[in-house]
Order: sequence, then C-alpha cells, then structure tokens
Amino acid sequence: MAGPGKRGPRSKGPREVVFVKMHPELKAALYEAAAERGMTATDYVAQLVARDTGLVRFLKQQEVLPLQKSA
Repeated sequence: MAGPGKRGPRSKGPREVVFVKMHPELKAALYEAAAERGMTATDYVAQLVARDTGLVRFLKQQEVLPLQKSA
C-alpha cells in the first residue's frame, strides 16, 4: 500500500479486459516490439487497434524532440 503523499500510476481511463489466444511466436514478437518502443504489451496492442480502425483519439502522441541542425 502506498504511504502518505504517494500515488500509484495515473489512471488511463475506463478499461476492459480482452483475452487473446495467439501463436507463441506472435506472442514473443508482441512483447519484443512493445519493449523496443518502451511500451507495455497492452498499450502496444491498443495503439495498433486504434491506428488500424481509425480511432485516432486513442492514439498516444509521441513527444517531439527538437533536432539540432547539422554542420
């Protein structure tokens, strides 16, 4: 349990559980791809579904980093 003044992770809003069966190689690829992007498998799948279905309001906006001009 969190002590005084400590909070858990910020809520991502309403969520429902979805159970998915897939081939073990797909599962491994899922976790690898999510890790490469610094995401959980759940967030990665949600982003794929949002992008594929056009539900863009659920897409996380990536932080845009300023690029330095090369010499």
